[in-house]
Parts: sequence; structure tokens; C-alpha cells
Amino acid sequence: MLDFDPTRTWKVVQEKLDQTTNPRHRAMLGELLNHARGEVEGDLERVMGTLSATPAYRGVRSGPKQPVGTDEIRDFYVNEVFGGGRFCIEGNKDRIVVDDDTIITEGTMRVMLWGRDLERQGATVDDRDAVYLMTVRLLIVWPFDKSGKIIGEESWNQQPESVVKVAPEDVPENFRVYVREKLKEAA
Repeated sequence: MLDFDPTRTWKVVQEKLDQTTNPRHRAMLGELLNHARGEVEGDLERVMGTLSATPAYRGVRSGPKQPVGTDEIRDFYVNEVFGGGRFCIEGNKDRIVVDDDTIITEGTMRVMLWGRDLERQGATVDDRDAVYLMTVRLLIVWPFDKSGKIIGEESWNQQPESVVKVAPEDVPENFRVYVREKLKEAA
């Protein structure tokens, strides 16, 4: 059985928050915790509630056009993350560094991806109806504004360490639901 637990994405942030005494750092970690939980729980409003009035993301898509502003970032989550199969994640953080303006997280991100979505992104897969697990090393810089809201995500990643087919019984239920809904839409 595959060991895949999306709650790892936020549990280590909770642990860091529990060990932190600086009030500013605690507030920032609280927003990051809400952001991470919102992403893995599919709660768009929770994610958007953590962002500043003028957020900007970098490195979240291939190519130069990155989402800037709340409308573009909302669209990014609706269409590319929650609606594009990039929500079933396990963000293992080896390091969390906090100062008064920034949090930096570094670790291994594991993402469930549907073969058809991978094909649309230009990847070659041997089974377009299978689910794959991509593992990539990821560093994210999270700048914060004066009120403690996230200004954006600035992501850097290496080439995927691996992309392996997942046994059907190991696919998380929320991802099975996503695939079923996409198949209905395509019918």
C-alpha cells in the first residue's frame, strides 16, 4: 500500500507554529497553516483568505505568464489546481525558516496526477487513464505584508525525481472523485 498522506502538507507547519513564541512569526505561520489546509482540503475561500490584497505568484506554472492579483490567482486555483487535478498533494517540509517578513519552506512535494492531465501538459505517459505520483524537490518563498497576509508564492523546483504509476487501490478517494467527474464532463 502506498504511503501518501496529504495532512503532512500542513502538520509540520502546525508543529513549527506550536514551537514558535514570536507573535509576528506565529501570525504568519497561522496564515501558512490555513493556506496549506485550504489547498489539501479543496477550500478555495480558506486559501484566498490568507492572501494580501495584491498577491502575486511566481514559478507555479511553466512559462512567463504567472498569476497576479486576486482574480487571476482565484482563477488559477479554480481551473488549474482544484479543477486541473493538482490538489491531491503531500508537501513534506524538511525545513521551515521564518523571519519578520518571510517564510521559506523546503522539501519534497508529492502530487497525484491523472494521465490525461499529464498528456495535456505535454508529457508522455504509457496509460492516459492511470493515476501517477510525481515527486519533486520544492522550495517556496512566502513573503508577507505588514498585516500578516501572504503576498504570494515564489516557487523553485528541480526536475521531477520520479513519476510512477499508482495502483488503483492506492489512489485517494478525493482524486478518484476528480477523475470520475472529468470523465463525465468528457462524455
